[in-house]
Amino acid sequence: RKKKSSIKQMYGVCQIIYLITIIMTVILFILGMSYAPRLPEYNVCTNQMAWKSIIEGMASLKVSASFDLLISVYNPNRFEVDLKNGAGQFHYDGEYVGSFEIPEAKISEEAISDFVVKVTFTPDKWQALSLTTEYYSGTLRFIVGGHTHVSVPAFGNYSFEAKFDDIEVNPSDPDLDDTHLCACP
Repeated sequence: RKKKSSIKQMYGVCQIIYLITIIMTVILFILGMSYAPRLPEYNVCTNQMAWKSIIEGMASLKVSASFDLLISVYNPNRFEVDLKNGAGQFHYDGEYVGSFEIPEAKISEEAISDFVVKVTFTPDKWQALSLTTEYYSGTLRFIVGGHTHVSVPAFGNYSFEAKFDDIEVNPSDPDLDDTHLCACP
């Protein structure tokens, strides 16, 4: 019986290592893609009723109004996300007209989570009249900006500050009527 040469043995070992490397690469790719972060979806569930009530309050010359917005968020990721210390502001024609607070909330993995955002509008009387007029004509637009502290417990409480600026919100936009994530009709 002939003994295999050391070069053939080394070649066989290299082939095995090559196959193991390919298999591990495929496994890591699949795991990486299944755990890759994806953007959450959200719906404002009390949108139309809230905007209408605030505008009706302003039309009766109540200059300050507060209401709660129910937000439903679908987290498609495989890890929970925690929100803390969130706040923001509404601007109309470059002027401050209101604020909102995002409460501490846990957004569960691969599930829909709900939380309530407190919104307060405090325009002056002329802004209130202008807001009311534009709302009923369908041309009302706000510029929204804010921030919230986000942490991910699954990644050793990795945290960061999420900021959003210069987002245009049109209360009459039919896209805001999408409530497919909301539990209520």
